[in-house]
Parts: sequence; structure tokens; C-alpha cells
Amino acid sequence: MNFAKIFTKSLFVIFIALLPFHALFITTIKCKFWIDTNILRFWKEWLIILLLLATLIELHFRKRKFNELLKWNYLVWTTIAFIICSLFYIWFPYLEFKVSNFLGFKYDVFFLFCLIIWIYLNFIKDNFKLLLNTIFVSWFISIVIFLPWYLFWDISALSSIFWYSDKVSTYTANSCISFSQNVEWWHHRFQWTFGSPINISIFFVVFYLIYIWYILKKDYKNYNKVLLIAIPSLFVFPSIFFSYSKTSILWLLFWASIFIYLSNKFIFKKTLKKWQIYYVYWILIFLILGFVIAKRDLFLHPDAVFNRLDNLSRSVEMFTYNPIWYWLWVAWPASQIWRSIESLWNWQIMAQSTSATALFLPENWYIQILLEQWILWLSLFLSIFIIIWLKLYKIIQVKKDYLSIAIFSSFIAICFMALVCHAFEDSAIVYPLFLIIWAYIWKNSKLN
Repeated sequence: MNFAKIFTKSLFVIFIALLPFHALFITTIKCKFWIDTNILRFWKEWLIILLLLATLIELHFRKRKFNELLKWNYLVWTTIAFIICSLFYIWFPYLEFKVSNFLGFKYDVFFLFCLIIWIYLNFIKDNFKLLLNTIFVSWFISIVIFLPWYLFWDISALSSIFWYSDKVSTYTANSCISFSQNVEWWHHRFQWTFGSPINISIFFVVFYLIYIWYILKKDYKNYNKVLLIAIPSLFVFPSIFFSYSKTSILWLLFWASIFIYLSNKFIFKKTLKKWQIYYVYWILIFLILGFVIAKRDLFLHPDAVFNRLDNLSRSVEMFTYNPIWYWLWVAWPASQIWRSIESLWNWQIMAQSTSATALFLPENWYIQILLEQWILWLSLFLSIFIIIWLKLYKIIQVKKDYLSIAIFSSFIAICFMALVCHAFEDSAIVYPLFLIIWAYIWKNSKLN
């Protein structure tokens, strides 16, 4: 089985390292070399399937461990139940094969495969460290290249190198994406090698603070720790700021609040004075207010907030017209594959005809699941998340360390971000995150 382990481990490193570059690769291949990417765009999912098969083959030789794993493991069983039930919707409501429904399955369900793929890889020494190191090295290399380019060089030059679009646009399906999304007042929203600026800000909210406490946990000298945190910070905070994402800045504050509360409860044993906690909160609030005021023309415009609320209310309204279900891919993000994003604002709601489900943009992941898969399936989906919350929190209670608090807080943050945006949309965010969650839970399974 040594060859199988080496093969699987190599696939694992390739998979994680290349995830942040997906949009860049697909754009270059499609727009510079004119190669059809309809199949290539799913390279991530093909690798997941290969890794899943490798896992099942390995478990075939570990029958006892496999049985022990599944016994009383509610997270595995609930995840498998949701995946199987979601397959039901690929052929419904018309009992016919639809490729578009597979796209919906990919967005709504596929990241949960990451919870069951790495069942046995924790038996490989330092596999969890390999996972984290691969993620951090990959994003740091790319951000060091692209952030200075965005700040100091000619953005349009990227169109001739990587064949990014130089048009002032957001996103148009089946066309070259822009290197930076353009908004009012000619501000360019930095989106790195991702497909949208919101995704990069979510990425850093989720992974950056895990990185900080991963470094602090290392047995490095203090000045090395300071350098390893300070240097990436010079790139991370400008990236979040120049994405101009209100959602991520607010949830970064929310993340910090959870982290401070749990650190005081489990590590400092509630010895921190209230004034000390408030002092840290006020520093964070003033920093964020300073950012917002500095770019108030971008952050303080109520139209964006009202649009989100309008999208949410219309999506709920569509659910009342058809409370059973529609079908996979009717809601963002899969529904945009063959349309421009601008067309999603052309709502068509007809109370007398539930077939007019044309263009949903709920900007809420849970409403998306509700629209596409009904109440029972949403309940299963939420059950998975609640079980993860409980397991991660139980690990905090036993380990009482910063890394476990950071992972728990990052998961809570993305769950709450999903209330106001499609936080689970980007595979470069959710695949590594759920691999980290499952690896960490299984790594500390004896604590559970």
C-alpha cells in the first residue's frame, strides 16, 4: 500500500496547491489558447473523485477501522445522507437527465465530499501539517506576485500575459474574467487569482487567522514568529481592503469577537478584565471605521444593502409559490453559468406560474438550499453544520489552545457570512476548509 499512499499524498498536494489558481488557469486556457474548458473547469472535482476512490480502496484493507469510524459517527452518516438525498434532485422535478442539475449538485453538495475523503489520511504522519503548509505556501506565493502588480503596475498588462479581460465589467458567463472588478468612481476591486473580489476577502477571513495561530503554536524563536506573521500581514490586509467587501470586514470583526471571547474563557480562565476586552474591541472597531470612512463612497452606499434584502425577500417569495422544491442550479451560483451576472437582476415572479423561476439570486446559502432541495434537505444540511460546531467546540474544551479556537471561529464566521452572501461558492475556500475541519476532528477524535 506504500505506492497508494504516495500517489494519494501527491494528488493531495497538487489539489490543494492549485486551488487558488483555478480562475487564472481556466481564463488563460480558454481566452489565450482557445481551448474548450467545459470539462477542464471540473479538474478539482475529478481529483476529489480520484481521492475518494483511493480512500475507499484503502479502507477496503482496513475493515475494522472503517467499521469503528462509522459506528456512532453522526457527522459521517448525516453527510452521506445529505449527499444521497441530493442526488434525488438531479433528475427531478421532471425525471429527466439535466447536465445543469449536476452543476447545482457540484456547488451545493460537492464540498461535503471533503468531509469523508480524508478518513484514513490522518494515519499518515504529519498529514494535517502538510495540509496547512500547502495552503499557506500556495496563497502566499500568489499574493506576493499579484498584489504588487495590482497596486503599482499596469493592470491592463495582464490581459496580454494571462489574457484577462481589460473590459470594465463584473462577470459574464463563458467569457474572460477581469483581473479586478470595476465599480463606481473607477475603483478597481482586487480579486487576486479568484473569480470575484468577495471570494478573496472570504478566503482571508477564513484562513488568515488560522495561519496566525498555527505559527504561534510552532516552536520558533519569537522574532521568527513576528516575521512570519508580519510579512504576510502586509499583503493580507491590503488585499481585504482593496476587495472593498463590506461583508468580510464586518465578519472579520465578528470573527475577532468570537476568538477573544473563547480565548478569555478557555485559555485565560476569565482572568482578563472587562476593560481589557473592551479596549481590544474598541481598537478593532476604530480600525474598521477608519477603513470605511477612508473609502466611504464605496462602503457607505445603502443601495447594496437594499439590493441584498430585496433579493432575499424575492427568493423567499418564490419559495411561497412553490414550497415543495424547484430543482438544482436554479439559484446562484450554478444558475449563472450560461448567463451574464447582470441578467440575474431581471427578476421574473409570477404567482400563477411556478415555471417562471428564471433567475434567483438569494444571496443567502441556506435559502438557496431551501429553494433547490426543500425543508427536509435543508434540515440535513444544517444538521451537518451543527454537528461540526459541537465537535469543534468539544475539542476546544479539551485542548484549550489557540489553533482549535481559530478553526472553530473561522467555521462560525463562514457560516454566518453565508447568511448575506454565497460564502460556500468558491472551491478554493470550501474544499481546503472542510478538509481542515475533518482532518482536525479526526486527528483529535480521541478527545471526542
